[in-house]
Amino acid sequence: MQEETNMHTRLLEELEEIFRVLSRKINSNLHKNTESGLTGSQALLLEILETQGPKRVSDLANELNITLPSVTGLSDRLIAGGYVERKRSEKDRRIVLLEITEKGRETLQKAQLIRKELMKKFYECLSAQDIEDLIRIYSKMLANIR
Repeated sequence: MQEETNMHTRLLEELEEIFRVLSRKINSNLHKNTESGLTGSQALLLEILETQGPKRVSDLANELNITLPSVTGLSDRLIAGGYVERKRSEKDRRIVLLEITEKGRETLQKAQLIRKELMKKFYECLSAQDIEDLIRIYSKMLANIR
């Protein structure tokens, strides 16, 4: 029993290390290859605005699971770059919303294409069965986290 526990612990440590290195390499490659100039966080914020429409900073902070000052910093850089703009809510003029601009949409589309191509390269060494197994395993892990 003890030997089985030790083996399980060693396997989890090895998996953790592989996951850490893989994540670092994927993020590094994504960051190096973003001709769009967006960081991952900026692209994620733009994706939310593109798919869900204008949002308050507090709603974005909740959705991204980051602090209000972090979202403010992200949005200030996106506004300065012309990717996002602030606008007043038509229902309540006291509420300020962030909205993606046309430049933001175009840049996001470029970033998504680049990311999709890079992800294809990362997974090209896997068979269809390997990918199905990963989907099953990752889904199981996600269900356990929720």
